Amino acid sequence: MLARVEETLRSSGAESPAVEAWWILEAATKRNRAALMLEPKVTAEEERCCELLAGRRAAGEPLQYVTEVAGFRRLQIAVGPGVFIPRPETELVAERAMDRLPEGGRLVDVGTGSGAIALAIADERPDATVFGTEPAAPAFTWAQKNRDRLGAPVELVRCDLLDGLPPALRGSFDVVVANPPYIDRMHAEALPPEIVDHEPHQALFAPERGLDVVIRLADSALAWLKPQGWLVLEIGSDQTQRVRTLLGAAGYDHVAVMPDLAGNDRIAEGQRP
Repeated sequence: MLARVEETLRSSGAESPAVEAWWILEAATKRNRAALMLEPKVTAEEERCCELLAGRRAAGEPLQYVTEVAGFRRLQIAVGPGVFIPRPETELVAERAMDRLPEGGRLVDVGTGSGAIALAIADERPDATVFGTEPAAPAFTWAQKNRDRLGAPVELVRCDLLDGLPPALRGSFDVVVANPPYIDRMHAEALPPEIVDHEPHQALFAPERGLDVVIRLADSALAWLKPQGWLVLEIGSDQTQRVRTLLGAAGYDHVAVMPDLAGNDRIAEGQRP
């Protein structure tokens, strides 16, 4: 079965057919690689499921949607159509947010999507109080599913930015973190088809050359942050100077931009005075 899946993927032009074939086989059989190597025989139903999943991948659907899982830091996050797939570079955004989060602090992940950032922080910082907000119904459902499956103490609120949080929490957050949509729609043609044809555009693209959500969040977060609290954002590598300028103009101190592991500017931060 593994060889057949691999051949299907190779015929479709997949870059890593051997690796992806294993992931698809694991997803179809609900068994890990070690178990499959000990007992490679699959049932007729598992074989049909393998063929279905391999066909979806060969047609260009993201592998994470096909297998319904994306690794994020120490967690396995469930994903599928309707939610943005968390990327490795965003793991550094979560890490930076944790660096800025004091012991026993309070954090909100804005536009949480699958819940990846919020859930990772709740997992690694059990001392913290963690919230997540998300406006899109499909993504919010995935966040709830992940929160419940992991048993994570994360309070999820369906709202735009910070608008639905309890008013009593204004001025109480140590960190506001977000991986907002930051791609200019004019650049859509430069993206791989498996991204632009499948992932929700609301999580990818934003007006104002990709900075509309960043601008609105930078303004609104000030009222929700404690004095000396931090706003931590993922940004596009070509947005460094514009984000520095807008955070400074919004009133943040100690504005800085840091690179990802590939050396591209990726994480912006600013501190409420």
